Amino acid sequence: MRHSLILATFIALVSTACSANPTNHASEPGSPATALVAQFDAAAGELPEGLTVTADSAYVGFAPTGRVVRVDLASGKQAPFAQLPAPVPNQGFLTGLAASPAGDLYAGLASFVPEVQAGIYRIEKGSGEVSLFAKDEALPFPNGLAFDADGALFATDSGTGTVFRVDAKGHAERWATGAELLGDAKACNGAGPGFAIGANGILVEQDAVYVVNLDHATLLRIPRGADGSAGAAVVVAGPDCEALGGADGLARAPDGAFVVAVNRQNKLMRVTPAGVVTTLASGPPLDFPASVAYRGDTLFATNFALQNASAGLPAQPGLVRVAP
Repeated sequence: MRHSLILATFIALVSTACSANPTNHASEPGSPATALVAQFDAAAGELPEGLTVTADSAYVGFAPTGRVVRVDLASGKQAPFAQLPAPVPNQGFLTGLAASPAGDLYAGLASFVPEVQAGIYRIEKGSGEVSLFAKDEALPFPNGLAFDADGALFATDSGTGTVFRVDAKGHAERWATGAELLGDAKACNGAGPGFAIGANGILVEQDAVYVVNLDHATLLRIPRGADGSAGAAVVVAGPDCEALGGADGLARAPDGAFVVAVNRQNKLMRVTPAGVVTTLASGPPLDFPASVAYRGDTLFATNFALQNASAGLPAQPGLVRVAP
């Protein structure tokens, strides 16, 4: 069965194609080779958004169904791992994934109806057992998830423009807010769905938290104070609708650059710490890339394939490997 109602919600909630033709940014010399590690079935609702990578496996979350699968990185073989509360059609979806230092998985579940509780869910590493970990009235749309070295979980909410810090007991603190984290339906010439989608992908380091804003096409740095508090957000790159319009997932490359998945442009962008933006990879097999993660010097990305699947066009939902 095609999940048409859910897909319609995604296309409204996440982004639409830019009304103006974007200018192509030059690819770096020697652009890396990209290849599909695993392919999924769009007709079965297997549209992967969340991603976390271990030494030999990738864990991928299917947004429409709430299902998480394990993908063997050597063979591409898939195996069921966990099932979150199934989103109500047209009213919710599974978003980001992250692995804790202890090895458990955590998943964001957006829900806009009381039948399914929005929040962050914990998935036990051995059994795949699922339990609600954290919730907050300002967390209906949890999206990017990332742990710090001490085991604290940071999460963005793309609807409320909030960065949460969640302790080991599941207490969610509204760690950072502000205009820079909010979405704006009029940004990038109104290319979005008509309502705001802000803070999205997140990266946590010892001295700062980095966040991309989908509507504003920016990469932000939020300093972490000695007491753990959030400083004022500073723009690292953007606003740049041509390069970062549709910014979704975020990762740090081994060379210190940032990698941003720009979903609606089918691109992976490289951003230096100084804010210089270039194209790392673009075009097939990338299909609405959503999340990015490194294993060593190899980059992996989920092909959310949202626009093509929603329009009934040939789609390539899958897991993509980007060679170093």
